[in-house]
Amino acid sequence: MNRPTVFVALQQFCESDDRPLRLLQEAGFDVRRNELGRRLKREEMLPLLQEADAILAGVEPYDAQLLRSLSRLKVISRCGVGTDSIDLETAQKLKVAVFTTAEEVVEPVAQMTVGMILALARHFPQHLRDMGQGKWRKQTGFLLSEWTIGLVGFGRIGQAVGRYLQIFGPKILAADPRLHPEEVPAGITLCDLGKLLAESDLVSLHASRSKEEGPLLGHAELFSMKPGSRLVNTARGYLVDERGLEEALSSGRLSAAALDVFEEEPYQGRLRDLPQVLCTPHVSTLTRASRSAMEFSCARNVLRFFNGKTDDPSRLVDKPPAAC
Repeated sequence: MNRPTVFVALQQFCESDDRPLRLLQEAGFDVRRNELGRRLKREEMLPLLQEADAILAGVEPYDAQLLRSLSRLKVISRCGVGTDSIDLETAQKLKVAVFTTAEEVVEPVAQMTVGMILALARHFPQHLRDMGQGKWRKQTGFLLSEWTIGLVGFGRIGQAVGRYLQIFGPKILAADPRLHPEEVPAGITLCDLGKLLAESDLVSLHASRSKEEGPLLGHAELFSMKPGSRLVNTARGYLVDERGLEEALSSGRLSAAALDVFEEEPYQGRLRDLPQVLCTPHVSTLTRASRSAMEFSCARNVLRFFNGKTDDPSRLVDKPPAAC
């Protein structure tokens, strides 16, 4: 009997800990890897994946046409929480199971978010740019206790960000239509998105929304934000109209932004050239501890599936995420 084939589509896998790879190999899987050193492009995927029974996936695209062409595929184990790059409806019709590593991303993304918030409060983007140009120019920063901070989306990551922020004493608003006020912890006020945008000195995105629905913060929403406020996005690049954000920042309507995610990656757009914008290359989950935990979970999900253990509802994805 042929061994089931696992294709590791991730551009980074087991760089600091090879135990997830050995776990699969010792369980009898034929493990094949993305050896290109970069994210797979759509046109490259069919030849590489056509013999795969399982895929350890990143954010490369799994559209309906590709999924229908992968006749052997039984499971996609996503190393991360987002599934917007996977056509979940088609996967469900084809009985392809989709798993994520939702719990493992919470702490690293929440910490990255708080780091970005603090960086904007103390004008890090401008100071870094000035120092790099040999300028010694000081800008007065803010204590977070001076601010109202709005969290758009209050799931696992949004809640973790809220807990961390409470140490610093800001007023915290949260907008999430799935929640009722009694479900929100003490010290955090639930409100609608319009009120949050109008009153927050800084808005941080933690929402789930399909790409087909369009930006959550389009031009109108960006220009409805409190004048001089700031935006942090560690969620999904397509949640923000990037051209609208560039206009809002260039015009002074918004004073700064910190972005770890972009609609098209690697990002080559003009936002990275604005002195008040902090850009990072989608690294919010990339710490040694969290990456190792995600890779273990990703590999274990495949083992669980082939061992007939798919009864963990926190990991199995069977429908698109609800919009925030």
